[in-house]
Amino acid sequence: MSSFFWRSLVVLVLLLAAGPGRAQTVNVDAATRYWEMTDALRQDKPLTDAAWQDFLEIPGNKIYVRGIYSAADLVRYRKAIEVVYMPRHDSLRQAKLAAKVWYYLMVNDYKEREPEYRTYVASLTQNSVAVDLMYQYAYQQLPPANRTKVAKLNLYYVALGNDATSQQEGIFYSLRAVLDANEVKRGLLEGHEMYHQLQPGREFGSIAPDDEGLLQILVSMQNEGIADQIDKPLTMAQPGDPHGIRDWALTPAPVFIQRMDSAIQARARGGTAATIRWYRRLSNGSNGHLPGFFMSSAIVRNGYNKPMLARSDNPFAFVLLYQKAAKKDKTPLPRFSDTSIRYLKELKRKYIQRQLSMSNYQ
Repeated sequence: MSSFFWRSLVVLVLLLAAGPGRAQTVNVDAATRYWEMTDALRQDKPLTDAAWQDFLEIPGNKIYVRGIYSAADLVRYRKAIEVVYMPRHDSLRQAKLAAKVWYYLMVNDYKEREPEYRTYVASLTQNSVAVDLMYQYAYQQLPPANRTKVAKLNLYYVALGNDATSQQEGIFYSLRAVLDANEVKRGLLEGHEMYHQLQPGREFGSIAPDDEGLLQILVSMQNEGIADQIDKPLTMAQPGDPHGIRDWALTPAPVFIQRMDSAIQARARGGTAATIRWYRRLSNGSNGHLPGFFMSSAIVRNGYNKPMLARSDNPFAFVLLYQKAAKKDKTPLPRFSDTSIRYLKELKRKYIQRQLSMSNYQ
């Protein structure tokens, strides 16, 4: 199809059925520009620095890339795009694919499945089914008060990477991540990210520097753990667990909990507080999916999903519910020590109950 046709699909505004004044934008500019850029590469026309920087500055790409790729990552990613799409580099492309170099595998997927990705983009601009499914799946893991609509929802679809992220500016989806999730059930990944728009979490006010690392990882564990119940169980249930969820999100979780418990105990006894950087390394950069999914799964499995959702803005309640579920579970699960639980309850009084008291006073 002509570039004019795809440019005409760049931004489409749809009215939500939820009521007047509620609207969303579906922005596919980053995807269409990617296909224009790679069309030129297919003709062996080199990618200039200016063209690459212009591509990265497209709003969808700029915000999506912001929290995922470093400058060095982007250099490697650009090289992979040039090698995969330019005919002159085909022998090198074959060698990189044979060696299973990740960026080359991912870019080659975008090249081979381009017709599929283009069809999906066209479907987004033709109806609101995807948006309806986002809400439907998100509502499953939200308390009734949060089953609302986003007043000004901005959705961005990009042809980079293999991830999705919910930010203040909107939700950013890579086409690869979405279509892989759609092979399980359409809308699962999108519903996960919609959850984060509808449950942004509690504001704790001023946080003591020594509490920042622990509080941040607790919030991340709860946010991702609850949202993971939308898509991870169905995805993991596929024959052979093709996405490897058990390996990266479940198997390492007991070690995380044990080491986290040790860090909290040390802090409770007056030791140095663990930093958010330490917790992120411990979480393998998963931003709380590890061990959040493991913990939420134990909570759900033991019948505590309803109270988990009712307190979904309270990360201390999430840990306490996990502790309760771990005691009840049929298989031995790692638990937090009494020392750690007492310390977490102190932080709960400091940041939750104090905040409630101030709110009532006002």
